[in-house]
Amino acid sequence: MRGIAAVLLVGTSVLVGGCGQDAGQTQADAVPATQADESASHDAHDPAQDAAASTTDAHAHGGTGEPRPLLPIMTQLGVDMVTLTHGLMTDSAELVAHGAEAVAHHPPIAQEDIDRISRTLGAEMAEFERLDTEVHEGSVRLHEAARAGNTDQVLTILNEVQRGCVACHTKFRDRLRTNTGQ
Repeated sequence: MRGIAAVLLVGTSVLVGGCGQDAGQTQADAVPATQADESASHDAHDPAQDAAASTTDAHAHGGTGEPRPLLPIMTQLGVDMVTLTHGLMTDSAELVAHGAEAVAHHPPIAQEDIDRISRTLGAEMAEFERLDTEVHEGSVRLHEAARAGNTDQVLTILNEVQRGCVACHTKFRDRLRTNTGQ
């Protein structure tokens, strides 16, 4: 299992390195040394808030807190994925569950960014939303598997979530970047 976790860490590091960094920012700058502390800043899951958010914004996906621009959300998701992967590598069920929860319940995307994405993608917005929903639903299942302590299921679902992330990034990231200095 440790071999699989090491491969996941490398893959996640590559994703973080290419996603959401500001121009001139290094991967070391993007991922804080205390990943668990950084991830701990996420709000706790609040179902009532989730319901309110989902009625006002199709991209809320159960996220908590104030809507945020896409770039900071993506940057934090990278940190949270590294936290989850670090938990797998160190056999820390607590870190795995914490990282998975943060991924599943990230803040909703700000309406201004949703509008920008929709203008940029036009008819492809439906595909963006499909991939976004697929990744979100996978991340919720990932969180459930992590809470249950089912490492095999976590690894399987993590693979699905990462494939969805990479598919979306491959298809849309270059057109949606706001940090075009890279």
